[in-house]
Amino acid sequence: MSDHGEIQQNFYSKLKNKLTKNTSVTQINSSDITKEIISQHNLIISIGYKSAKVMAKHKTKNNVIYTLIPDNGSLRLSIPCEKTACYKIYINQPVSRYVQLFKNLFPKGKTLVFATTKENSIKSQQVKTASKNNSLIFKDIRIHKNNNISRTLIKKLNNNDVLLALPNPDIYNANHAKSIILSTYHANVPIIAYSKSFAKAGALISLYSSIDNIAEKTANIVNAIITDGSLQQKEYYPDDFTIEINSAVARSLNINIDSENMLKRKIK
Repeated sequence: MSDHGEIQQNFYSKLKNKLTKNTSVTQINSSDITKEIISQHNLIISIGYKSAKVMAKHKTKNNVIYTLIPDNGSLRLSIPCEKTACYKIYINQPVSRYVQLFKNLFPKGKTLVFATTKENSIKSQQVKTASKNNSLIFKDIRIHKNNNISRTLIKKLNNNDVLLALPNPDIYNANHAKSIILSTYHANVPIIAYSKSFAKAGALISLYSSIDNIAEKTANIVNAIITDGSLQQKEYYPDDFTIEINSAVARSLNINIDSENMLKRKIK
């Protein structure tokens, strides 16, 4: 673990309770890990992004699971998994689920818009591919450094667009999120977002996984490795998720939406 904050401690507690019985677990701060410690264990579980960056510097043939990490382009480069028994379990939901959510919300057709930066171009390509595979109209808006983000978006959005907001700290951060939400709302452009707080702040709907969902997926992978020794698939997303609808925004934008449970059944 990279720190002992509430989120990581909560995650560790839930994970430990879901592991196969009689599994021996040692908790170590990532700054204290050494080659000797690694060699004494069959499997290393790195919790959090900071811990992942530290662990990635250690060359080992041991099984390593990087969990509670974001799925973005810079991370894929800084934590490579070539030639190692390395697995990644992401905080994010797969792009395919957001595309399915979009299709169910707007079956008569709108344009799916994705704002991206140069550093997040990999995710933009994933959204573009998923949109094409589902016969959807896709539009990419590139955000450059020093741009007024909300102004840039409003200039390029129209009333047939839906903005897909996925994690990108260069766009959706404390300095810009509120102005983006207000600007798109006044332009009648709904937002499909990635967190509970985003929906509460004014996005139309959010799809996300809880700490328990991610711990459940991590435990399943750990238990499978303990049983089978290794797994062919290297990257994973949480199986379960939550949908959060902002009913007030839906009413204001005159959008009829099925219940959270019905939407979940349609896209799971």
